[in-house]
Amino acid sequence: MDLSLLSIPTILTFVLILTRISGIFVGSPLLGAGGIPRQIKIGMALVIALILFPLHAGAEAFQIPLNLIQFSVLAVQEFAIGVLIGFTAELIFAGVRMSGEYLAVQMGMSISSVLDPMTGIQTPIIGQFYYIFAFLLFLILNVHHALIVALDRSFHWIPLGDGFHHWGVLTQKFILMGGEMFVVALLVAMPVMAVLMLTDTAMAFMAKVMPQMNIFIVGLPLKSAVGLLVVMVTLPLLASFLSDQYAELVQRLLGLYKGV
Repeated sequence: MDLSLLSIPTILTFVLILTRISGIFVGSPLLGAGGIPRQIKIGMALVIALILFPLHAGAEAFQIPLNLIQFSVLAVQEFAIGVLIGFTAELIFAGVRMSGEYLAVQMGMSISSVLDPMTGIQTPIIGQFYYIFAFLLFLILNVHHALIVALDRSFHWIPLGDGFHHWGVLTQKFILMGGEMFVVALLVAMPVMAVLMLTDTAMAFMAKVMPQMNIFIVGLPLKSAVGLLVVMVTLPLLASFLSDQYAELVQRLLGLYKGV
């Protein structure tokens, strides 16, 4: 092995590439999951960095800052580039989790919360079910491969040492994607919401027709049973909807930094 290749600019270039890759392990729904041991995350980041280093090193393409402050600023920028890639994918899962939390309140199951090992927060059972379903579909469709491809593409759109030249374009993209998160939450929850609304209407009508019946005792278990039944019936539709969302996510990831 020629140790002369291990010059200071080469080592610093590898550190910058590793820093950008490390960012995706913070923001992405799969690679950044809290249940994955840190040793595995560090090992995966090193392996990906070793694969991408010969392709995007380009130490001669820009001047490596030897000043600690300048290099730290550059490293923070590279880390942010990776985090934003993972955050883009996380928005869909945030929408799915949001819909599950809303449905848990409507179905009277919000009190039954469990600790989500992936995020480390308390989540209603129905929200955890939706999240795991979306997560498994994410793996089955190999969408996590698009995260790695998007990371590779990011070196073409934003080379090492370069920065964001059009912050307005990037900000506009994330505002639109943030709005789509609420759209995803609404569309995922809409079938169950519609049926529960009809159930509430029917119970209100029964309360007027038969005032002697205690509608509050009957209503809570009925809404939970109806809600779970609708969730089970609409799972194929949910899988189809999420598949379309993941297809759009791949396109967004591959062109995330285009024009910025």
